[in-house]
Amino acid sequence: MLTMPSSKTYQIRIGEKEKQETFAVFNDLGITPAQAVKMFFAQVRRTHGIPFPIEYTPNEKTAKILSQAMKKRITRGLIISKIYFVTLITNAFHKPLERL
Repeated sequence: MLTMPSSKTYQIRIGEKEKQETFAVFNDLGITPAQAVKMFFAQVRRTHGIPFPIEYTPNEKTAKILSQAMKKRITRGLIISKIYFVTLITNAFHKPLERL
């Protein structure tokens, strides 16, 4: 008996303008939004991270926290990876500085 792999449906909330602009790009590329999301997921699995550079300009408070955390890590002789930076930015206000 042949069985089909199960799939799940996920919903995201985006603004109407963001949706229109993004879907227009997908249309220009000749792909559907579902295909674009599947491609993104495949690259995340392949790279074990976000498969593109994330441009981020922190505000003054966040920049101070990141700077302190980087100095703490560098003085311990650890190498800071792109994944660490993304994690650090994501968690900057969710964990006490001592745990960063």
